[in-house]
Amino acid sequence: MHAPGNELNLIKPASFSRYLFEDAIDQVQFRWQHERLVERLRAEGVDVVLLEELLTNPRQLSLIERSPNLVYTRDTVTVTPAGYMGMMMKSSIRRRETWIVTAAMRQLNMQSIVDIETPGTMEGGDLIFLDEETLLVGIGNRTNRLGLRQLQERTRKRELRTLISIPLPPTVLHLDGTMMIVDEDLAIVHHQSLSQPATVFEGGKPVKHENPVVFLKKRGFRLIEVTAYERQRRATNVITLRPRKLIGYSGNPRVRNMLTKEGVDFIEIEGSELVRGGGGPRCMTAPVEREWRRSLYAETSSDEVQ
Repeated sequence: MHAPGNELNLIKPASFSRYLFEDAIDQVQFRWQHERLVERLRAEGVDVVLLEELLTNPRQLSLIERSPNLVYTRDTVTVTPAGYMGMMMKSSIRRRETWIVTAAMRQLNMQSIVDIETPGTMEGGDLIFLDEETLLVGIGNRTNRLGLRQLQERTRKRELRTLISIPLPPTVLHLDGTMMIVDEDLAIVHHQSLSQPATVFEGGKPVKHENPVVFLKKRGFRLIEVTAYERQRRATNVITLRPRKLIGYSGNPRVRNMLTKEGVDFIEIEGSELVRGGGGPRCMTAPVEREWRRSLYAETSSDEVQ
């Protein structure tokens, strides 16, 4: 994770859109809310390592102070059992973020298996593991088909057996703004954002096309369906601490109540300022390890590092 610092000085009423933020921010509250998220993760047994604790090179630190979106570390890297995949941001204003985070990954002795290169683009918010061998990839505003092709070619002989390409509407930034896996039989979805047929690439089998929601149901998932308003309030963008235990923004009581009825422990955090940058809690974490359990992954656990 990255604790936002002086780079937030760039987010002003006249400049926030240039830096891809949705609005100007209260810097003090933005930092305070991020600190509370870090504290909550640590209270849940998560080993949180901050970028600024790993990087001391003056050039790297100067890049951080020019990167207000770096707080949303999820977009920069995605980890598989074989190593990490370095992303390629759609916006040139964010591309330095991957350099910063991959430098930190090297400090943690993590192995690179994929580096997406232009003209391909890919961002971690578009990647969701369904199980250890199945990766969902959103194709839309931030991730393109050239990036998907590079991912296919470079992971063909590794653990990723199935890639599912899901087209996203123009109103959606990332796939994690439309759905999230809660347990091996439960997911949060915004049905309307997942209306176009997905393309299923499965090793050794013909390519097939199927509606993403239908695909999930066939895999045995029950669905918590959110409204367009709830989606906009980041109801799907949650951190899966472990099966049926989530951290998410407050402000979606209907979704919280539906999850509670399904036996989900839903931990609410305040995100009124954090959301102005366009991200939810999941966006602010880049897992370094995952614990695989049957068909479900837990992105964080007592022995994992964010």
